[in-house]
Amino acid sequence: MATEVLMPKLSSTMDEGSVTEWIKKEGDYVKVGEPIFEVMTDKIAIEVEAYVEGTLLKTFVEVGEKVPVNTVIAYIGQAGEKVDTPTRSEQVEKIVEEVNELVSVQADVELVKKGDVRATPAARKLARELGLNIAEIFSSLKSGIRVHLKDVKAYKPVKPIVQETNVLQEEHIVEWKGLRKMVADQMVKSKSTVPHVTLNAEVDTTKLVDLRNSLLAKSKENDTRISYTHLIAYFCAKVLTSHNQVNARALEDGIHQYKQVNLGIATALDNGLIVPVIHQADKLSIQALAYQASDLSKRARTNKLVSEELNGGTFTITSLGTTAVLNFNPVINVPEVAILGIGKT
Repeated sequence: MATEVLMPKLSSTMDEGSVTEWIKKEGDYVKVGEPIFEVMTDKIAIEVEAYVEGTLLKTFVEVGEKVPVNTVIAYIGQAGEKVDTPTRSEQVEKIVEEVNELVSVQADVELVKKGDVRATPAARKLARELGLNIAEIFSSLKSGIRVHLKDVKAYKPVKPIVQETNVLQEEHIVEWKGLRKMVADQMVKSKSTVPHVTLNAEVDTTKLVDLRNSLLAKSKENDTRISYTHLIAYFCAKVLTSHNQVNARALEDGIHQYKQVNLGIATALDNGLIVPVIHQADKLSIQALAYQASDLSKRARTNKLVSEELNGGTFTITSLGTTAVLNFNPVINVPEVAILGIGKT
């Protein structure tokens, strides 16, 4: 009997996920422990391994499609085995659309009086997201008096004839998916829901430079090379224990203030930005903190972090100190309440 493959719940805050890549294709043989697909959570992309052996019979989720956790997204079983298409997601979608229709009956009646087109809220929303004209979709229907979600999905717009004069012939489109989409969504959420007040200050770093030179001179061959970011992270973690107003997270029930410092250090990747978290950073020596920061940064760039290493941050620092940037306005890493940006020394 075929075994269901579910969208896994990879963190306590994850309620939906999207497949960024099917590593195994339909018809491929899968061994226990082999990665089947990569899933994007609210924090990171993680490879999901098979827990049974067999043939990947059928996949039901497209790359980039978001589905709730525990949704059946594939089956593994014996080659040639027949499996039914799961109807759970379709039923939920239909119920949601019907509820939206009931709620919007009066609004639709008013729109018709104004000469507008009848359409369910779900259909209008998808049409907006796809950049489609709801009136054109309505006119393409052979029957019916209302545009439904399925009509928008099935609609194939007629491409207009465009003159080639002065049109750019080559372009590269970077799709909004995976880590890049997650970063974009998080940035938009932060800027649209959190008031940002930016304060800039210059400080004399002479003693910081002297301290780093002294530590480098005393370091052993196998020690992690200490950077200015490591030193700032170390002192920041110590100071935050006395300033829990900014060592905090803004959650639905209020602002949670902490004595323990879980320090996030923003790390730039080729396709986005993530924030690995050093837990209990205030308890670490400078060498231990430098080692953890370097290790997290390396594993972030090879997609080897686990979800726990990206969650629970209480404060974040982000540095452009190795560039020519003097100062900048970083975006708060919600639900944290503050962030420190570091420019050129």
